[in-house]
Amino acid sequence: MTIFLKAGGQLRAKLNPDVDYYTRKVEIDGGKTIAEILDAISLNPAFVALIHVDGKLKDLSYTPSDGQTIILQPPVSGG
Repeated sequence: MTIFLKAGGQLRAKLNPDVDYYTRKVEIDGGKTIAEILDAISLNPAFVALIHVDGKLKDLSYTPSDGQTIILQPPVSGG
């Protein structure tokens, strides 16, 4: 199964994008949660504040479908 992870800010560099500047293509076994996917690519979920799928907020227990794009938003920082 193929999914696409998108991230900006401090998460973009940790994601190691390969499709474009913001996107990483990930091949996974079906039935994995977002938490399991992040673990598989060595991305600490503590760096993820919000998760968007198809314009809706999801949490780490969400199980994506083939071809979905998951947008990972880092915590807001700065000053």
